[in-house]
Amino acid sequence: MKLNSFFIIICFLTLLVFGAGAFLWKFAEVPAPRFYQPKDTNSSSEFTYKEAGTWFEKVAMFTKKDYILPTNLMLIEIDGSSKFVKGGRYFELLLDKCDFYSIFCINRVTKEFGVDSTVMKKGDESLIYLNTDNKNIAQNIVLNLKKYNIHSRIKED
Repeated sequence: MKLNSFFIIICFLTLLVFGAGAFLWKFAEVPAPRFYQPKDTNSSSEFTYKEAGTWFEKVAMFTKKDYILPTNLMLIEIDGSSKFVKGGRYFELLLDKCDFYSIFCINRVTKEFGVDSTVMKKGDESLIYLNTDNKNIAQNIVLNLKKYNIHSRIKED
C-alpha cells in the first residue's frame, strides 16, 4: 500500500510539473508588446504659459479682513521693526514660563496698548522688553496678561 501511494504521488507531481511547463511555454510565445508611435505631421507642440504667479503671490494679494474666525490655528507674527531709544526708559517683562502661547498673548496685549515689545533669546531663557516710559501702561499690560493665565511682573531697566 505504501509503495502504490508513493507512485501515485510521484505521477501527480510529474503531471503538475509538465502542466506548469506547458503553461509557461505557451506564455513565452506571447509576442512582445508594441508601443504606439504617432506619425509626425510637422506640428509644433508649443504651449504658452499664463502669467498667473505662484500660490504665495496669490495669497499675498488677499485683502486683510478686520475680523478673525475662531480656529485652532495660531499665527505668531514677530516683526523686527521695534526700535529702542538708547538711554530711554524701558521695562523687562518677567514671566513664570515662556512658551509660544505666552509670546502670542504678549504680542496681542502690547499691540492693544500701542507698545513695542522685543523678545531676545539669551541662553535658555527669553528676555522680553517693553519700550515705554509709562510705568502704568506696563502694569496694565501685566494685569491684562493675567486674563490669559500668564503670570508676570515688570522690572525697570
